Amino acid sequence: MENEILRRETAARLRQAVASEAYEDVHTLLGDYQRHVERALASRPADDPPLVELAREAGELMQWTLEVVRAARARARDQLDQASAVLRYRQPASQAGTWKIEG
Repeated sequence: MENEILRRETAARLRQAVASEAYEDVHTLLGDYQRHVERALASRPADDPPLVELAREAGELMQWTLEVVRAARARARDQLDQASAVLRYRQPASQAGTWKIEG
């Protein structure tokens, strides 16, 4: 039961870290969440039915995480594109050397 509480708390902290784009924390929390899931699997008796609820919970969390990270990546790419476009107009044009040939 304690592991279940810790797993759910870790999942909540993971969601918060993903939503706030704190990716170093996300990396750490994913490892913590994985350990909690592995403990839950290891602690159940061999003759128990599969932990369908646990698999569903983990799958939904990973799918949500993937979607949010992809959306953040797309936002960052758009911001980079906008910044690049602005910088092109703000930087003075390079002074290309021209030569006048007489004769």
